[in-house]
Amino acid sequence: MEETKALLKIIKAFMEEREIVLEEIIDEKKLYELARRHGMSNFLMDWSKSNCQSELIKQSILKDYSRQIIKDTNQNVELEKILEAFERSKIKTLVVKGIVMKEIYPQNYMRPMCDMDILVHEENFKQAREIMKTLGFDELEDSEHHVVFGKQELVFVELHRKLTIGDAVDHNYFNHQIWDLAQLYQNYENIYKMTNEDAYLFCMSHLIRHFTFTGIEIKDVLDVYLLNEKYKDSFDYEKINQKLKEFGNEKFEENIRKIAYKWFGTAENEDFDEVEEFILKGASQENHIYYHIGEKKGKLKYVVRLLFPEYKVIKERYHILKKVPILLPFAWGVRIVTDVFSKKASLKERMDTVKFIGESKQEEVDKIQQIYRKLGII
Repeated sequence: MEETKALLKIIKAFMEEREIVLEEIIDEKKLYELARRHGMSNFLMDWSKSNCQSELIKQSILKDYSRQIIKDTNQNVELEKILEAFERSKIKTLVVKGIVMKEIYPQNYMRPMCDMDILVHEENFKQAREIMKTLGFDELEDSEHHVVFGKQELVFVELHRKLTIGDAVDHNYFNHQIWDLAQLYQNYENIYKMTNEDAYLFCMSHLIRHFTFTGIEIKDVLDVYLLNEKYKDSFDYEKINQKLKEFGNEKFEENIRKIAYKWFGTAENEDFDEVEEFILKGASQENHIYYHIGEKKGKLKYVVRLLFPEYKVIKERYHILKKVPILLPFAWGVRIVTDVFSKKASLKERMDTVKFIGESKQEEVDKIQQIYRKLGII
């Protein structure tokens, strides 16, 4: 774990723009691989200039850093085009997640984004979708939740119909009430962002979903730390605590916040507990499988739900089910046939998952369940 402790110290020093001398004796390759796994290898840039002994790793860090600068620049340029086009067309838009999260970092480029997330009001969604195409974006994926657009494999945008799924406790708050609570973004008249409190609440709701799906990463914990540090004197904690309790997220938030301050605050890092080790291991599809084996109370039930999803899940893909629920068996059949001919080979991926489920060990399932219980997720 020496490389892990070293990485957290390097990240903190990089954020504070100061030099760092490590006390730990580290394996530079392991350090780099860990940082890369969490999408934070660009944070090694300053450290590598005077501390990295391996020229190969030093060059790899430089490439990652340069790639992040280029990616961030392209995202900024395209985002401005999108928001200006939406503004001209009076499309009611809410920028979320990484777009606004970057504002809490010392430099915007420090906060990596795989894609840019934008919620569009349901009345304007069809028009916004067409504008994206006129801006040169290709439509890559369509679901009840969002439409994914890409441009030259450089910039990806998730145009959201919804921010949370239909059966989530916070569904109504973040998909409907949020519009009345939002604030205007920058100098726009039709582009909005959440209040700082709502941004924090959504961060927690989003992290829980990621945690239960594959796990979260170091940068997610860093977001929590920076949000608290930046707004600790202005946060309406009464509202935050009330909503955390209403959404059932208070125990998760408390644990993640404590970890965030342990990693990036003033205290010296102690040994990591099982939750921290789970996070540091990195996101993994295996975590999702282990969790749902336990949630479904066994492997067989999980396999059945994997191949034949529940109504509340599959209706998000086949909208007609909302009006005609009796067509559920038909939707299962269409889904299987579609997967057979899918270019993404999603049926094969599902079969690989089934194989992994069969080989999974109960102790791994129990371990994940214990962590989820400790965080108040189950």
